[in-house]
Amino acid sequence: MELFQLRYFAAAARRESFSRAADECCVSQPSLSLQIANLEKEVGTQLFNRQGRSVRLTDAGRTLAEYAERILREEEEARRAVRAVVGLERGRLSIWTLPTPGQNLLPPHLATFRQAHPRIEITVHESVPARSIGEAVTTGVADLGFVHLPMNLPDLAIQNLFTEELALVVPQTHALATPGAKPPRLADLAAEYFVWVPEGTTPEHPIYAACIAAGFTPRIACVSGSATGMQKMVAAGLGIAILPRLALHPPDGVKIVELALPRPTRTVAAIWRERDGLTHAAESFLKRVTEGLMVSEKRLLSEQRG
Repeated sequence: MELFQLRYFAAAARRESFSRAADECCVSQPSLSLQIANLEKEVGTQLFNRQGRSVRLTDAGRTLAEYAERILREEEEARRAVRAVVGLERGRLSIWTLPTPGQNLLPPHLATFRQAHPRIEITVHESVPARSIGEAVTTGVADLGFVHLPMNLPDLAIQNLFTEELALVVPQTHALATPGAKPPRLADLAAEYFVWVPEGTTPEHPIYAACIAAGFTPRIACVSGSATGMQKMVAAGLGIAILPRLALHPPDGVKIVELALPRPTRTVAAIWRERDGLTHAAESFLKRVTEGLMVSEKRLLSEQRG
């Protein structure tokens, strides 16, 4: 039983005429009559009583007509629902992100996306460590993730967004905060105590990896799950911190210190399930983010030249 057969049958039931039904369905009458005959053969009974040029439903035909109309209505509703999702008129967008991009990169793009697509339900979940974001994307809990690289992300598509330098944050009373102090190399910080991030002592964590590459394991005095909290701990004298520039909003009592060249960096990337591809909502949102970053980069280059 095919949808087009039900469409022909429903038209004939409404019109009580094969010829008028054929006109409605834009097919020849012989083609319509043949398909209705095939449908009768499939269900094993006559659906119409033929009376000259007019036709009347049998009892079996009336029963099938109720189901046919229902099926055709649901088929049209399904088409409209799919068109709505493709056209971003409805749907959902689940984003898992590290706190720094979640708080400093995504909000303006979330706002413009929401204005453009008010019927898309948006959920943003900030998570540490980054591997939990990878797991959420892999299992389908998240449509799109924002992480730092490097990471072991099998079966996930990765799009690099930007690479930023890391900066040192120290208490205002620290020797490195003295005007004219020489920019320290990372290796010069081996004796310092650090304010660190939760679960940030793996080879995949870019700051931890940079310290190991510089020849020391960082001594961790305390841990905070947010860059704001880390900077407040630095201000209180609990240690120093190395943070991405995107996260720098230093409170009173803190100074940002440039590290010596070459400075450590980290790359922020978007991830999604490679086998499924991006949902329409996720693709549209990611496009906004990448276009926004391009505009910011052009503005920065213009300011540097000007």
